[in-house]
Amino acid sequence: MLKTLTPQAAANYENIIRRLIPCAIAALVLVSLPVLVIATGGVFSLTKHGDPTTGAQRDTNLPRGDCAQCHVSHSGQPFALFAANTNGLCYTSGCHNLSGALAIFQGPALYDVSSHATSTSVLWPGFDSTVDASAPRARPSGDSGKCINCHDPHGYNRDGTGLIPNLVFSREEKLCVVCHDGSPASDVKSQFNKTYKHPISTTGKHAASENTSDAFGATPTNNRHSECIDCHNAHVAKREGSPRINTAPDAPNTLRGVSRIAVINGAASTTPTYTYRGPSDTATPVAEYQVCFKCHSSWTTRPAGQSDFALLFNTNNPSYHPVEAQGKNTNININSFVNNWAATQTMYCSDCHGNDDPSPLVRGPHGSTYRYLLKNTYTAGSSSRTMASNEICFNCHRYDTYANDGASSTIKGYSRFNPPNWSRGHTYHVGNRRYPCYACHSSHASTTKPHLIVTGRSPGLNNYTESTSGGTCSPTCHGSETYKINYAR
Repeated sequence: MLKTLTPQAAANYENIIRRLIPCAIAALVLVSLPVLVIATGGVFSLTKHGDPTTGAQRDTNLPRGDCAQCHVSHSGQPFALFAANTNGLCYTSGCHNLSGALAIFQGPALYDVSSHATSTSVLWPGFDSTVDASAPRARPSGDSGKCINCHDPHGYNRDGTGLIPNLVFSREEKLCVVCHDGSPASDVKSQFNKTYKHPISTTGKHAASENTSDAFGATPTNNRHSECIDCHNAHVAKREGSPRINTAPDAPNTLRGVSRIAVINGAASTTPTYTYRGPSDTATPVAEYQVCFKCHSSWTTRPAGQSDFALLFNTNNPSYHPVEAQGKNTNININSFVNNWAATQTMYCSDCHGNDDPSPLVRGPHGSTYRYLLKNTYTAGSSSRTMASNEICFNCHRYDTYANDGASSTIKGYSRFNPPNWSRGHTYHVGNRRYPCYACHSSHASTTKPHLIVTGRSPGLNNYTESTSGGTCSPTCHGSETYKINYAR
């Protein structure tokens, strides 16, 4: 039999129900957490947050990795979190308030001034089916700069191939190129569609803990790789600005916070002493070339035919392009240079190697239509040909001074090896006889000769000897010639 409630009893029941609704909602959230975790791959207990032995422990009274380390009944916060859902939640004492053990995340102070934290455009745009259809949907506009634009605190496994490391929701470069495709961030993705590019498409070779030469080596096991994170630390990197804030050899802001290889140079033509420096090691110099040396030096094993650039850029060699330090030939007439270069400057590897677009919006050696990842065309051969004014050498060196035999005597005279003191110098050989720079000069350095002179090429030089007033060339195409220079070295 149904009973009719008095008005007072009905009011009491209504108050009780109203009090229970928030409790029910909180309980529903907590009960549903395993379902939410399963929805992202069922891997929470395998993550660094959920591991029952080493997982998150904000509250020492609770087990490591317990849901209650982050979720608290009656908290009043969305998802029953113990605090507001901002990066401050992650920075809680005992969690990410300090640098991580591997120094990929180096603490709130560095992250909070990085581009990923400060830019309002850093907002996960949602999955790109051409990259990773299993990635999550777009984040709401209020989440710009938050950790959750790249990380899922419960782990992610929707690609069906196991736990994705580091609590991110796409593997390796797939995480980066979804944003770095021109919207919301700079278009790096298209650079990797070019003919020549760094090999970001390798899978499973990079490890956050890698710190040995074998990790980058070609032998005994080929582990050559170049993931975005090998050169860029998303928790530290900042925009470089235009013009650049840093000058060579100091690493640009985009390369800060990654591991690198420091060198101590010995005698000319010898291999330097190497020191591995981890991501948070700020011992000076912090240089771009050190990042390159992880792969492009004898610190590791290189594929057959690749040069040892740490040996070549040894500052005790008789000549080198000024990558590690100022060059040896600092009295070259400034008028022989273009684009604001001078003989006393130092340079980056990426001044020659990088984006070949006419007006590049993205810097760095990501990809190029030209071999060797060069910004301009270059032929590594000494056969007779007409050099064009847009070849890579003439980004710095004045074409008319070195390659135009029809230039005025004044312009030719900016080079020591030219008229008026020597009629058959640079412009004669390059512009008239059509021998390219490569025939007589090494692109990077010489371990035995000054002025980047190289011997053994044909056509080219059999020998070269320098004197105080000039020098003697012994080429493959005619007898030895002794010349006088236009001005002092």
